[in-house]
Amino acid sequence: MNNVVYITRESDSASSATRVRSDRYFKLSDYWYFITREGATLGPYDSKDQAQQAVADYIQFVNQASPAMIKLLATH
Repeated sequence: MNNVVYITRESDSASSATRVRSDRYFKLSDYWYFITREGATLGPYDSKDQAQQAVADYIQFVNQASPAMIKLLATH
């Protein structure tokens, strides 16, 4: 996933950054969104449950997609 954050303190050297994976879901205003492995943000959804169902639907779509569609998704 492209939503990996590197956390450092001011006193840390750049090489001591700790890799932290952020959550796939986030809330902005009153709506929920999710981030795909390809880095796309999809939403809005009225609840986190709806966003989680959308992730399941998205994964099913990707698993059935043609190689050309996968390539197209990866470029966005």
